[in-house]
Amino acid sequence: MPGAGYQVPTAATWLGTGLLVVKVDNTVTIIILSVVGGLIGLLIVIMLIKKFITFIIKKTQEKKKECLVNSSGNDNTENGMAGSKAEQKATPKL
Repeated sequence: MPGAGYQVPTAATWLGTGLLVVKVDNTVTIIILSVVGGLIGLLIVIMLIKKFITFIIKKTQEKKKECLVNSSGNDNTENGMAGSKAEQKATPKL
């Protein structure tokens, strides 16, 4: 038992061996940790979305680049594509 003149707080528990255990309300700590964890998770999600969007943009630019690289100044009449060769003007008679 505690000594005379010492009052045990209502939120504390006496273990009988000289140890006094005080119950602590962890509500504020849980709220703070939840907010910090949520912010870290949100940051990770934003970074993943950014990587995904840049990946898509990069792939679409590669397709456009391939089209520009594959096109050449040669006419495609050998491939049988109609209208691919520019119309030639008749040479003027002198």
